[in-house]
Amino acid sequence: MTLPACIHCGQDPERRERDGRVMFICPVCNARGDAATCETWAAASWRQVNRDDLPVHGCGHRPRFKAREGKWWACCTGCQHLTGGFMSIQGAVAGWARSLR
Repeated sequence: MTLPACIHCGQDPERRERDGRVMFICPVCNARGDAATCETWAAASWRQVNRDDLPVHGCGHRPRFKAREGKWWACCTGCQHLTGGFMSIQGAVAGWARSLR
């Protein structure tokens, strides 16, 4: 399975597994997709947060997606513009785009 490189540092992701859940994570900057019981879903979430067409913030930086207390957040890596509280990584990606309109 070929996955895109990290949009933050250009490193290829590594596959990690724990407690029956799989995730893809950048070994350099720790950007990550969703942890899932299905490897295909985990790979799809990595692709979602590393899309070339993901909008950048006004300061020119891309978002990093993080899960905290069961909610997903998107934060600009430049100015720390934050949007979040979403139930899924897909919601956080959509919320990020919506916050930049």
